[in-house]
Amino acid sequence: MKILAVLLIVLALFGCAPANPTLSDNVSDPASEVQEPEVPEETNTKEQKPEPEPEPKPTEVKFTPPVNSSPKAAVMRYFSALYDSYIAMLPVDISPIIDLDYEMMQNVLNWNDLLAMRRRLIAENGYCYVETERFDYEIEYIKQRDLDDERMYYVDLSDYGKNATVLHFVIKGEEGKAYPPIFALNSQHSVIVTEEDGQYKIAYHYFPGSEGKFQNDLPVEPMTEEEISALLAEEFAAGEGFEPEEPKYDRVYDAEAAVAYALEYCEERNTDFYFVGDWYGNCMNFTSQCVWAGFKTDGETPKNYEGMNYEWYCGKGGGTLIWTSVSRFWNWIQEEKSEMQTAVFYNVEQVKAGDIVNIGSYACLQEEKYTHALVVVDEERLILAQNSPANFIYYSDLANNYSRFIRPVSLNA
Repeated sequence: MKILAVLLIVLALFGCAPANPTLSDNVSDPASEVQEPEVPEETNTKEQKPEPEPEPKPTEVKFTPPVNSSPKAAVMRYFSALYDSYIAMLPVDISPIIDLDYEMMQNVLNWNDLLAMRRRLIAENGYCYVETERFDYEIEYIKQRDLDDERMYYVDLSDYGKNATVLHFVIKGEEGKAYPPIFALNSQHSVIVTEEDGQYKIAYHYFPGSEGKFQNDLPVEPMTEEEISALLAEEFAAGEGFEPEEPKYDRVYDAEAAVAYALEYCEERNTDFYFVGDWYGNCMNFTSQCVWAGFKTDGETPKNYEGMNYEWYCGKGGGTLIWTSVSRFWNWIQEEKSEMQTAVFYNVEQVKAGDIVNIGSYACLQEEKYTHALVVVDEERLILAQNSPANFIYYSDLANNYSRFIRPVSLNA
């Protein structure tokens, strides 16, 4: 019996569990299904090199100050540095070769900064064509006795020191190409170069059109990028569509003929017409000639052109104020009785070849004074033909200016 009792106790302690056990707080849940261990992803044991930081964009063109110089070398470096600035669309510090004791040269520096910023922002926003190609040019020096105006009569050389030098020259480039506006191709430049301790610096720079850019009595004020951006956004804003007017006179404007004339006579003048001269400004005289070419019939010449009248006329011997003055021409076409029908608009997006462009300087903004006239010869790239100076220029290069546009329609012949 004792043996039987021991066996019963052993079975109770080590026997099989019941089929439906009741789990208590002291009994764990059955173990879950065994999982295969996760294999870690293959890692690159080589040291990861950090991505190189992008180089910061340049903020200006670097200009290396000259060690030894001469007046002509200073002129050469001056234009070379300004061309570098033009192509890069960045300002350049040319203070080592310009004499900042004279206000005009500070104006040159400020104006060039405005030009560079305008071109860069136009390019970044895709507003219109911006030239980035550099073209060859030559500086041809001339003697003062060969000047064709009285520009130096009003300059006192003694104001620039006893060692000041005067140089006169014409810049020649590739035919039909547009250069930086300060190059003023095909027209006379005059510079005064000062000297101190063997270092030559430009203190004065005059050429036809320079008064509207950086004349002394109208300082060129610097602008921020935000200010120029706002002006450009307004300038290139998509305005209301331009509705062309139906011609009301018999002579209808031929824009292609006007453009052909501008391309032929922009750089080399037509001697059949009176030349006002660069000293007084030949811009409106040339523009009127282009408009005349758009209205004349085949075979007509300035002498027998019947479409001209006593108010708008120019021949070899002279011309009227309406023919040769920006403001007088504007006032005339605005008159109700004007012999010329035109359409005026302010949206550059509507400009076409053959249109007239009037510009004024922001320095004269309060007066809204338009002082220069040009003719559009390429509406895709917005290339303009002008006189005083006699060359081509891009609309994108009209720095520190506001514009209006005139489209000739018909003429009462």
